[in-house]
Amino acid sequence: MRGQHDQNSGGVVAARLRRVRPHLAAVILLGPILGLTSVLVFGGWLPGLATPALVLIAGAVYFGLRRFRPRRWPHAAVLLGLMSGAYLGLNVPAVAWMAAPLGAVGLALLGFTLADRARRQVLLPYTPDFADSPVEVPWPARGATGLELLVGADRITLIGSRGRLRTARPAVDFDDVGAVEQVMVARRATLHVPGVGELNVTVTPGPAVRIAVPPGEWILPTDQGRDIARLVARRKELAGEAVPAHR
Repeated sequence: MRGQHDQNSGGVVAARLRRVRPHLAAVILLGPILGLTSVLVFGGWLPGLATPALVLIAGAVYFGLRRFRPRRWPHAAVLLGLMSGAYLGLNVPAVAWMAAPLGAVGLALLGFTLADRARRQVLLPYTPDFADSPVEVPWPARGATGLELLVGADRITLIGSRGRLRTARPAVDFDDVGAVEQVMVARRATLHVPGVGELNVTVTPGPAVRIAVPPGEWILPTDQGRDIARLVARRKELAGEAVPAHR
């Protein structure tokens, strides 16, 4: 059941999520607090306080909705930092033209550093506890930059490049996922991902995981094929258990 799923998500993963809350709180709060301080110190335009207030609300809502998707945290932190830093710099008299870009870059880098540290503390190292948690787990491909498999709470997603500045993100619900097994690849090959236009996967020699999906299969070069297979199997089971709870 879903409630049982949430209870089982305790342990190592839940402890990691609790441990990084201060990092995420800093990402959300620091920029708006500095923006408020700059208005009070430099006598800025009071109605302009709507900007840090909106940044605060946006950050709280985003990280609340994406609290189980650590992979996305650094990107969101950069955007929040850019907005807060630019606003902070604009409130500095006489040198706003210089302070705004410096503030934007500085807070963006700080936000990225905090959020990326939180991401790594949650996701690394991988443990079997992830199978019973709702945390989205990314699995980078071996020898293929930009290619990774995301195992979420209800679906799997393959992310890959389709050329310069273009990506493909085919997603399959667990109901449609078939067998997942570790295989050995004998030689380097470029394989087409079925049903995804121009997306091709370069498979390097060594262990890989093969996932049966309509209308074919995905093959991801990785040394963690057994872990992925167990993770997907357990989450398929949990997704099936979740159905009766809504009846």
